[in-house]
Amino acid sequence: MQFTGVQQQKCLAHVLRNVQTVSEQAQGKRGRGREYGQRLAEVCRALMALHAQHRRGGCSLDEYRQQGEALTLRLDALLDRRPLKTPGNERLRLGLLKQYRQGRLLRFLVDPDIPPTNNAAERSLRSVVIARKVSQCSKNALGAQTYMRIKSTVETARLRGQDPVDVLINLRR
Repeated sequence: MQFTGVQQQKCLAHVLRNVQTVSEQAQGKRGRGREYGQRLAEVCRALMALHAQHRRGGCSLDEYRQQGEALTLRLDALLDRRPLKTPGNERLRLGLLKQYRQGRLLRFLVDPDIPPTNNAAERSLRSVVIARKVSQCSKNALGAQTYMRIKSTVETARLRGQDPVDVLINLRR
């Protein structure tokens, strides 16, 4: 789904999972094919650790940007290179390179308020998934859409520090 004007940040935790999957497929193989995934994972972990350190107040914005620039150069060297011989690694490299060039891979380095993973978003959806499983899903499309809209409105109000009931009442008017 494409949203106009929405700045996307690809989840680095999912990137790491994809790297792990490709590395497992290369299990038993030697050489640079296995090393590529390890180096890519190392950079992703370092990027997430840098963001966490900055959010905890462990480094200033200038230090965050300097270290982020150094890690960006390492990532750039891994992505913007000649094609890899291992098909899985090459597919991974091309997919990440596309996201990188579109500015979706390291957006959190430009704006530290953006998280490098979507863990918080997935946790907030967990209650919706559980409710769907417990209720045996909505019986029709209108019911599912209504539930989705109400739940989204309530969660957004809660995150903004507003009373969800007041927000729903105001929307009804």
